[in-house]
Amino acid sequence: MLIFLVCTDPVCTDPVFTVPVLLCLEIFNNYIDESCKLMFLKSNYFYFVILLSFFISPELSAVVVNRIIKTIAVGDSPSAITITPNGRFAYVANDNNDGLVNGDTISVIDLETNTVIKTISDPSFTPALGFNQPYTVTINASGSKVYITNSNSTTITIIDTATNTITGYITGFDGPSGMVITPDGNRAYVNEYGSPAGVGSGNGTTVRVVDLTTNLIVGPAITVGLAPAALDITPNGSYVYVINYTTGNTGAGTISIIDTSTNTVVGPTITGLSGPYAIQITSDGRYAYVTNFGSNNFSPVGQTVSVIDLQKNSIVDTITVGTQPSGIAFSPSGRFAYVTNYNTLYLGAGFTNLTPGQGTVSIIDTCTNTVLCTQLLTGSSPAAIAISQDGQYAYVTNYSSNNVNVIDIYDKMWLNICK
Repeated sequence: MLIFLVCTDPVCTDPVFTVPVLLCLEIFNNYIDESCKLMFLKSNYFYFVILLSFFISPELSAVVVNRIIKTIAVGDSPSAITITPNGRFAYVANDNNDGLVNGDTISVIDLETNTVIKTISDPSFTPALGFNQPYTVTINASGSKVYITNSNSTTITIIDTATNTITGYITGFDGPSGMVITPDGNRAYVNEYGSPAGVGSGNGTTVRVVDLTTNLIVGPAITVGLAPAALDITPNGSYVYVINYTTGNTGAGTISIIDTSTNTVVGPTITGLSGPYAIQITSDGRYAYVTNFGSNNFSPVGQTVSVIDLQKNSIVDTITVGTQPSGIAFSPSGRFAYVTNYNTLYLGAGFTNLTPGQGTVSIIDTCTNTVLCTQLLTGSSPAAIAISQDGQYAYVTNYSSNNVNVIDIYDKMWLNICK
């Protein structure tokens, strides 16, 4: 069987013919798969590709692939993972959903050996200070400090990466559950989801600004929507986009936009999200991708990713992925977005009998906003994902499995052979 296609752009264009090939030459030399017997001829900006003896089943609509090369045991209920700027280490927040004694911890993973080299606990823990359901991990640009939001408390814990010890706290929040740092490293924005010590979980409506030179909250609280779940900052630092979970019902979620020059909410509120969980802004600042998890009560269940045009500040595309999309991360080139599908439901009354289905990762081609039919296998309840700097590996935290999957995502040519 011979398949011919012509591409006119080496990064991002649709085939001239109707053959549904997803990856159309992203630095094509690096993606040739000799096993597929690919031949190509480059002429100026035109590419002619011949695939020899590549048989496609017309019934094939999805392929779940196990590319896990290692599974790393971490702490209880790992909710977040972030890689240091030098690409050497990853920090994992263990949320301790099971309420284990001394279970609120941070795991430090050496990415050269894929082993946990230290588990950081907080001996000074009290109800008002220290780790208390550590939820997200933010690392400054130099890689010298790690900031852990304690979502069930009022604090952010600061870790020195040189010694992997706790060196301080930022206090005065109400259920901090996300943090971004401005490009100059001087300020941070923290969303307040609500906590038992304040308005209650899910009842928060504010974002706080932190002076990172003093580790103090500065200025008045910025009012956003109900239950701000996560946030991201544009590459130039001009705007912070805050996703508001609200009720978790279909279409009820919103985005508030903060102008960082005035620390005020500007423009119309973006509407139409469904239980938004995570947000990632592209490196060029053009788009934001938001995972729609759905309701925390697991009805309705989300299955989409919303694409926001940040010039129009409106949803321009909705992409169907798996069940309960949660974490999202881009490949280094920005060509692919990797989305974890949590796929976990409470089957008993009163939020009991938490039962995970098969966890997966969906891969979105950001040039076309289409999903590859290949899905990557994970452990149970994949919550967050980080991509190595070389684009070789994905690191996925499995909330129910209490581990991190290391997944080889470098396929020399991802092909979309879906209908």
